[in-house]
Amino acid sequence: MNIIQTLPFMNIGGVERGVIDLAVYLKAKKIKNCVVSGGGRLVETLEEESIPHHKLAVYRKSPVSILYINKFKKIISENNSTIIHARSRVPAWISFFATRATNSHFITTAHGVYKSKISSEVMAWGKYVICPSKVVARHMKDKFGVDEEKIVIINRWVDLDKFAFTDYEQRRKSEYIVSIGRISPTKGYEHLIKAFKKVVRFYPYLKLKIVGSADKSKMRYQKYLKTLVNRYALNFNVEFVGFRADVENILSGARMLVAPSTIQESFGRVIVEAFSCGVPVVASRVGGYAEIIDDKKNAILVEPGDSSQLSNSMLRVLDEPVLASKLTISARKKVENHYTMKNCLKEIEAVYELAESVLRILVIKISSFGDLILSIPSLKELRSSYPQAKISLLTLKKYHSFIQDCPYVDEVISVGQKYKELKSIFSLTNTLRRRSFDYIIDFQNNRASHFISFLSLPRYSFGFNVRYGFLLSKKVKYDRSLDPLSSQEEILKFLGIKLHQKSLIFWEKKNLSVDLNGDKFIGINVSASQRWQSKKWPTKNTIKLIGLIYKNLPDYRVVFFGDEQFREYAHNISQSLHPHPLNLCGRTNLADLPLYLKKMDAFITPDTATMHLAQSLGVQTLALFGPTNPNRHTVKAKNLHVFSQELECSYCYKPKCKFADESLCLEKIGVGEVFSKIKEIIHIMNL
Repeated sequence: MNIIQTLPFMNIGGVERGVIDLAVYLKAKKIKNCVVSGGGRLVETLEEESIPHHKLAVYRKSPVSILYINKFKKIISENNSTIIHARSRVPAWISFFATRATNSHFITTAHGVYKSKISSEVMAWGKYVICPSKVVARHMKDKFGVDEEKIVIINRWVDLDKFAFTDYEQRRKSEYIVSIGRISPTKGYEHLIKAFKKVVRFYPYLKLKIVGSADKSKMRYQKYLKTLVNRYALNFNVEFVGFRADVENILSGARMLVAPSTIQESFGRVIVEAFSCGVPVVASRVGGYAEIIDDKKNAILVEPGDSSQLSNSMLRVLDEPVLASKLTISARKKVENHYTMKNCLKEIEAVYELAESVLRILVIKISSFGDLILSIPSLKELRSSYPQAKISLLTLKKYHSFIQDCPYVDEVISVGQKYKELKSIFSLTNTLRRRSFDYIIDFQNNRASHFISFLSLPRYSFGFNVRYGFLLSKKVKYDRSLDPLSSQEEILKFLGIKLHQKSLIFWEKKNLSVDLNGDKFIGINVSASQRWQSKKWPTKNTIKLIGLIYKNLPDYRVVFFGDEQFREYAHNISQSLHPHPLNLCGRTNLADLPLYLKKMDAFITPDTATMHLAQSLGVQTLALFGPTNPNRHTVKAKNLHVFSQELECSYCYKPKCKFADESLCLEKIGVGEVFSKIKEIIHIMNL
C-alpha cells in the first residue's frame, strides 16, 4: 500500500492538520506516503516529519488544470502509489483522471456540504467517499446519488496528548474567550461581536480573541467586523489574532470557545479539540456541530444568527462554574469514546485496505437473449477468479427476471430498449460513474456499449477493437473464426482469466417447478423471430416431423415454444395434428422458461436464444441452421446436434430468403434425418 493525499494548499486549517496527522500515522506504520499540494505554511511541518511533498498547482480552478493530469500521473508512477486520497474538489478532478488506466484507487473525503453539483460531482466518484458526519453523508447520498455502500463516516479526530485536559477550576482564571476559524460571513462573527457587547457589561476585562485569517475575497467582511468593534467600543476587548498554527496553545489558555457559524458545518474539529482540552463550548445548532454536541450535557447549542441567545448562553457558562465543569468532563469522555486520533486514523487505513481488496466489476451484455446465455460461463469464471469482487451485469429490462437470481452476479442493472440513444447513454453513465467501477468488461461491443464503457470512467475497460473500440482502455482484435466462448475468453485474458471448461452452463433454480401433465415431452421452437423469417423451418417439415413422433413414439407429447407473435401460428399447426401439441408460445416468462425446457427429452430449434438455453440445461438439442454459420454461433457439446446444408448461398445472414417463401437452406434439412436423431436420443435415454 502506497498513499498520496492531495489538497489545494498546506496552510493552516482542520483539513491540513488532518493530512499531517494521517501522513505521520502512516509513516509510523511503515506505509509509504506523500502529499501533493500547491505548497503552503505547513509544508515545513511535513518536511520536519520526513513526509515527501510534491508541489503541483492542483488548486487552479480553470481548464488549464487539465495540463497537470499527466504530471500527477507521473508522480503516481514514480511513487508506485496505489491509493490516491483527494481532500478537495480541484485536486480531485486532476487526481481522478490521473488514476484512470492505472492500478491506483481513487478515494475522496467530502469535507463540506457542497452547493455546486457540477464542480463538486467528482467528489462522488471516489471508490469510497469518506464523510466526517452524518450531515455530509446524507448530502452526498441525496444530492450526488452516492451509494450507501460507498459512504464511510469517519469523524475528524484530536490528539489527546497534544490537546491535554485542564480542569475548569484552573481555566476560570483565564481572561479570554476564543473563536477559531477562517474569517468569512458563514462563520457568523458579526453575531458573536454583538453578543459579546452584552457579555462585557458583566465581565468588562474579558477579551475575545478571533483566531483566523481572511483570504482576499473576504477582506471586505473583515473590515466590516473591525468597524463593528469600533462602533460598539470594544477595541480593548476584541482582538483579531490572525493566523495561528498552535491551536493547542490558544485553547490551553482559553476560558471558553464560541463557534457561531451560520451554515451547515460538515463537522467541527475545533469543537472536538476544545472538548479534549476541557474548554467549555457554546456553538450554533448547525450541521456537524449538532452531531458532536449533546445540548446541555457536554456543551450548549444556540440557534444560528441569534445574538441574544448566544450572549445569554455565554453568560450562563461564565456565571455557573459547576455547570461549566460538568460540561467539560462529559465532553472529554465523548472525545475519548469517539474522536481519538488513533481510532479514526485506523478507520481510514481500513478504508484503504478495503479499496485495494474489493473490486467492482461491471459486465455489459445488453442483448440479445441468446448472447446473454452464452455469457454465463464467463460470468461463472469471473466469479471464480474474483470471489470477493462485486460483479454487476448491465442488460435489458426484459431479461432482468431471467438473470436476477444468477449466483455469479451480485446485481443486475437494467436498461430500456432505447439504450443506444444519446440521452439514455448520458443518463445511464451519469449513474454508473458514481458506482466507481474498477473494471468494465464489454461483451456487447457495439457503438453504444463502447460509449457507455468510456463515459462511465472506470479504471479500466476491456473489449474488442471494433466500431468505437478505441474508447476502451484495453482492446483486442476481433477474430470471427472463434466460437462465442473463445471470443469472450480473449477479453477475459486481460484480467488473467482463462475458461477452464468451454461449455454452456446454467444454475440450479432452487425449489421451483412447473406443472406439465405427463413426463415425456419433445419440444419444438417454431421460429426464431419475426424479423428472421429465414431461420424458420418450413411449416410442412414441422408437421411431418410431429407426425413421425406421434406414430413412432406414442408415449411422447410435443410442446411448442416461441414468442407471443407465434402463438396463432403454432395453434394453426396443432389443429391439424392429434393429439394437439401443447402450445406454450407466449405463455412462459423468461424466469420460468428454463424450468419448462428442462422437462424436454429432446428439443428441436432454429438458431435462437432457446437453443443456447436448452443446451446449457443439458437438454438434447437439435439445432437447425440455415442463414447463419453454426461455427460462429454455437459451442460444441455432446448434447448439441447441428443440422445444416451448405448451399452456394449458405450463411448469407439475410433475414428473408431470396429463393423461397420460408427458407431454402432450412428446407433442405430432411425431416427423416432429424427424426432419426430423435429416435437415437430416446433410445439411448431408455437404455
